[in-house]
Amino acid sequence: MKALSIQIQREFWEHRGLWMAPLLIAVVMLLAAAIFGHVNVSFGNAASHYDGPNPPPVAQFMALGWAVPFFLAAAIQGSAYLIDCLYAERRDRSILFWRSMPVTDARTVLVKLLVGLVLVPLGNFALAAATGLLGCAIMALRNHDVVVNGLSVVALWNLADWLQTQVIMLYGLLAAMLWYAPFAAYLMLVSVWARRSPYAWAFLPPLLLVVFEYMVFGTHYVSHIVNGGFGEFLHLAYGFQSADAAGDSGRYTLQLLTPAHLLASQRLCWGLAASAGMVVLAIRLRRYRDDS
Repeated sequence: MKALSIQIQREFWEHRGLWMAPLLIAVVMLLAAAIFGHVNVSFGNAASHYDGPNPPPVAQFMALGWAVPFFLAAAIQGSAYLIDCLYAERRDRSILFWRSMPVTDARTVLVKLLVGLVLVPLGNFALAAATGLLGCAIMALRNHDVVVNGLSVVALWNLADWLQTQVIMLYGLLAAMLWYAPFAAYLMLVSVWARRSPYAWAFLPPLLLVVFEYMVFGTHYVSHIVNGGFGEFLHLAYGFQSADAAGDSGRYTLQLLTPAHLLASQRLCWGLAASAGMVVLAIRLRRYRDDS
């Protein structure tokens, strides 16, 4: 366990952007909330006014909006890290030093996959949740004079709604890790295989395959795989089928979660199998590839 902790610390030490960028985002958003955080609530017509028995889910709206920049950063950071992590150690020859240590190729590759696919997204989620409470408090206090459904924004903020939203987002994050595991494994495979320009090797071949398939066969099977099937993922993980899926007043509840449908998906099963195959291949390539 101590060796695993040291290896994980090594990754964050060598790739400081993995933890510096989320901290910078948190600081900027807190400053923006403190300086510019005023909300102008306007309803275009009477039908759009929250005028029913259920108050609007202000806490859910704030939590979702606050987490979006962190999730986008996690996706970009994780992808960039996975493309570069195995290529960089060959480029700077640090692979020769680490091979002198009692650490197997399998352990090294799996640790890097753990960092890029699991720890980076979870770290961004935890930071978003921790700073989100403070950010929501700032926004609520700055907009205490805004009245919705006869109540001020402060009165509408609900801790139970906020906690429920965190559970929903955490579930979605864990589900996305499984769904997009093949893409993470593919990026690592490119990183260990490419002798130069790993970014080009990661993105150009799929793009060329999409164009070739469409021009020759007129089909879109490759593009359906490449685009990640985000709509299908939402349908399987949350059961989103209509604009009314959120329930009354746009409130999201735990009833939306449909993990059984996701785990029974053939695409998920085949994706996880492909991920395992690509990770095994990346381990074997690292064993014999040092560009020396």
